[in-house]
Amino acid sequence: MTVAALRPVLEAVIAVLRAGEIPYHVTGGLVSSYYGEPRLTQDVDFVVRLTPPDAGFLAEALSREFLVDRERLARAVETDGLFQALHRERTIKADFHVGESVPGELGRSRSVELLEGLRVRIVSKEDAILSKLLWVKAGSAKSRQDVLGMLLDPTPTDERLLSSLAEELDCADLLAEIRAEA
Repeated sequence: MTVAALRPVLEAVIAVLRAGEIPYHVTGGLVSSYYGEPRLTQDVDFVVRLTPPDAGFLAEALSREFLVDRERLARAVETDGLFQALHRERTIKADFHVGESVPGELGRSRSVELLEGLRVRIVSKEDAILSKLLWVKAGSAKSRQDVLGMLLDPTPTDERLLSSLAEELDCADLLAEIRAEA
């Protein structure tokens, strides 16, 4: 699926998150492509910070265009888990990761023009690498390729921050291993 095909879903979710003043950033395959090698992705991933009142607003607002399991959403808020919303018309999925997998990542987000004319908040390059390292530890080969692509990307990286957080997340050896491949 092309990135352009994801645009309506991206725009719809971001409009809801902004209306609810819910802290968010885009992550996942879209951002891996932005910082590294372009690749196909079939969904849009968000990291969000949600309180129970935010969850009620989000469920109601998303349900206008998306199928949302309200019980899963509530459980995700309680456990810093994952819930999904499926766009009714386009059958494209939005994944919502509640809570930060990398400490402080929402505070380091940056606003970029991800698609022509569409500015969105995305995860920082350092946090994108770290998040993908956590997925590699969980067995994702695709995430390993994403990390490699982002490490080869010439965009500046805060090496001190990356190393410090990799140590904190017990990913320093894995980061060094993938760096050696680069």
